Amino acid sequence: MFVRVLRQRMRLSQEQLAESSGLSLRTVQRLEGGHRVSYSSLRAIAGVFGIEVDKLELELYAVDKTSTKYRELPLWVRLILGRGWLSSSRRGLFFTEIVLIVLGSVLGVLAAVNVYWPLIDDPTGSALYTSLIMFLFAYLVSMCIRVGDKYAVWPSPIQ
Repeated sequence: MFVRVLRQRMRLSQEQLAESSGLSLRTVQRLEGGHRVSYSSLRAIAGVFGIEVDKLELELYAVDKTSTKYRELPLWVRLILGRGWLSSSRRGLFFTEIVLIVLGSVLGVLAAVNVYWPLIDDPTGSALYTSLIMFLFAYLVSMCIRVGDKYAVWPSPIQ
């Protein structure tokens, strides 16, 4: 990432950087992709940018200890939010929560109205139970969103 920023500041393409440093295009691409390269390749790149090799190496290979990128999530969070249906984005889960609340509300109103004006044949009250189950699932989806927020599971909108 650091090499890409320096290259873009100097308004060089990857091909131009490879040519001026005497390296192959693939080596420049690997370096910008975060892969390790030889010390002699680092010297060639540092020479083009006019910086010390040690500073370049420090910027490239130093680990950001404050970053949450490498933080291990608890197993239960990975099971709930990491795979399957709930692995969608925060926005997708929020949309699911809203749909469940709306459907639960409609069924709840239908069940309440059905007591006084029988619109549907529902002797067991299944509309009311279904409404309550939808509210329960909406609550669970809401909790998944909050857990995802707590553990910073969602990708940052600012890249």
